Amino acid sequence: MSRFQGTHAGAARRPTLFQCGRGKSLLLTVLLSVLLCILIASCATETLTLEERAQSIDQRLMCPVCPAETIDQSQADVAIQMRELVREKLQAGETEDQIFDFFVERYDKGVLAEPPAEGFNILVWVIPPVVLLLGVTLLWLGIRQLGRSPRQYFLTPEESWTADSERYLREVDEEFEAYRRSATAPRQGI
Repeated sequence: MSRFQGTHAGAARRPTLFQCGRGKSLLLTVLLSVLLCILIASCATETLTLEERAQSIDQRLMCPVCPAETIDQSQADVAIQMRELVREKLQAGETEDQIFDFFVERYDKGVLAEPPAEGFNILVWVIPPVVLLLGVTLLWLGIRQLGRSPRQYFLTPEESWTADSERYLREVDEEFEAYRRSATAPRQGI
């Protein structure tokens, strides 16, 4: 035994980043990807031109006279006037929130293409991620269960018999044996 073997034999070593399990490294990769996307999105919003900002607002405002069309898609006179008004307000230095508030005052919340995350509309924002999370969880659990024990799903012939069927077959065998004995026994009295 060398002098180095006895000193750290019982001590547990902490795993390094590269020694972590696949689950932890996958989680780390996803988190870094999300952070990178957020960083790219935040940098991209700072360099938008006035026209790009106006088009973004146009895509998020519904035309009050056209069913299921934004003012960006609609060719109605009202939609054209609303697009011009958006550009005028942006040139005047108003923020997107101020422009949305202006149109909500005029046309109610139905003018917004995305419902505000308040009151009953919060369900529109909460339910899809919750359903997605539950679906992914159930899928993961199902795949994990399939990988654990395939014997639960593919029974061998021996496992498919239950105790009741075995007892029934044993009774049939006993009755058959009793019948065979009675048939082969000599008949007395004739």
